[in-house]
Amino acid sequence: MFRPKRYPIGLFLPLVLVGLSISASEALGQRARETFVYAPPTVSLAADPAVLNACEGDTSASLVRLNAKATSPSGNTIRYAWTTSAGRIDGNGADVTWDLSGVKPGYYKAFLAIDSGSGDEACEAFSSTAVLVRCTPPAPVCPNVHISCPDRVELDQPVTFTSSLTGGSGNVTPIYNWTS
Repeated sequence: MFRPKRYPIGLFLPLVLVGLSISASEALGQRARETFVYAPPTVSLAADPAVLNACEGDTSASLVRLNAKATSPSGNTIRYAWTTSAGRIDGNGADVTWDLSGVKPGYYKAFLAIDSGSGDEACEAFSSTAVLVRCTPPAPVCPNVHISCPDRVELDQPVTFTSSLTGGSGNVTPIYNWTS
């Protein structure tokens, strides 16, 4: 019987192809693998003050100072992009002012996205901070109370005392509770 001869090429073909592949990439000046360690940018954000007291109709400015601490381990320039849920950001860069004038009481957020240069999404970092705007009316100011009585009192005659209020918060209805 006639038996065909088998050649061991089937066993060595994968090894030969791998060797050719490595030789071809080296011939083209390419490295087979390169190790790359990436350190992304970081950012932290702080608001001062974190609580504002501002009532409706209050004309005083409601300003919050926002301070960002950002690092780019690669040394690229950091660009800052600020947004808010309400109010207005004044300024650019790491230190800005957040104007919350005219907002109603509630929680509001400021958002920060930093980009460290290349436009690659891996070079971005994000942070946010919240500020509470509340309306705490000022404590009432007590009025000055003046009580007067007659200089002379006759026996078995009624005596009349008089009271008057001055100053204070206003719109206060006095309640008198005279005792003897």
